[in-house]
Amino acid sequence: MAPAAAAVGGHSQCTRDANAKGKVTVRNANLRKGPGTSYGSYGQLTRVAKVYVDCYRQPDITKQPWLYLKVNSGAHTGQRGWVRDDLIHWPLL
Repeated sequence: MAPAAAAVGGHSQCTRDANAKGKVTVRNANLRKGPGTSYGSYGQLTRVAKVYVDCYRQPDITKQPWLYLKVNSGAHTGQRGWVRDDLIHWPLL
């Protein structure tokens, strides 16, 4: 049986745990308040900002995955939010 949604990565909208380091791979990536472009932005992360991916959301294979992460470097250090999966290179070894 799958864990309750709130238990996955510590965020109720996550569907899978990740627990991995990553970095932003584009010039600017919106750090969003939820997993989708309809959610507001906390601001932008710049290329090579380091992040820690707690978990992700991908309700089905036809939808773009979203990562719930904590920013570890740059202007938004310490902030948690959501970034589209294709804008982050992870896991970093």
